[in-house]
Amino acid sequence: MTRNDQTMRLQGKVALFVGAGGGMGAASPLLFAQQGARIVLAARRTEPLEELAQRIRGVGGEASIVTGDLMREDAMQRAVAHAEERFGRLDIAFNNLGDFVLPGLPVEQTTEEQWDYLTDINLKTAFLLTRFAVPAMQRAGRGVLLHLAASADVRGVAHPGYAASKMGLIGFTQRTAMAYRKQNIRVICLCPSGMGNQYPGMKVELPDPQMQRGGTAEDLAWAALFFASDEAAWLTGITVPIDGGNSLTTNPPV
Repeated sequence: MTRNDQTMRLQGKVALFVGAGGGMGAASPLLFAQQGARIVLAARRTEPLEELAQRIRGVGGEASIVTGDLMREDAMQRAVAHAEERFGRLDIAFNNLGDFVLPGLPVEQTTEEQWDYLTDINLKTAFLLTRFAVPAMQRAGRGVLLHLAASADVRGVAHPGYAASKMGLIGFTQRTAMAYRKQNIRVICLCPSGMGNQYPGMKVELPDPQMQRGGTAEDLAWAALFFASDEAAWLTGITVPIDGGNSLTTNPPV
């Protein structure tokens, strides 16, 4: 199957994207909509969500938005409830939430507030999404949770708080996949790297891409599409570098 194939791989599915603003957060909702999914977009700001929802509708998809601070329990619960209320079910939850502080900031100069922020946005949000999405998926009889961490080459040059929280997300993926596999709920962790302005402001040297070009948000979207689709029905609990081979420069490449 090529990227030009028009088969509706997510026909009838409902997908919630949390952290669905600009940048990498836009490509996957667009592709999922083109593949038949009905889309719910959740983030803090209304304007980028409305713009993305219009783009989805422009390609013939259905989209609804919900805003709030998704590091808070009430906002995450509202986002999941909105998906069920608007479209009647929840099949896919894509966790695109995450942020970093300057990688060159030494630990001894890192404030407690900065550390807590990294933990909350990179890891606590995964817990909150899982807490509320799993019951909705249980009602639907199946589901897929996709988390976005970071490839090993990125974690290796990032702030220790970022690296720790993203490694925690990998562990969280593995444990929740074990917990919910008998309920037909799959959990996958995608680890991108080398995708243009994926980490604006980091200003660090990453290894040159191992392929003949840099990665794009669309590369991540196509990988996510596969893992969200029934084609990946026998896959759960895995961590997947989406990085053009960049993680091969690290040991181990997880």
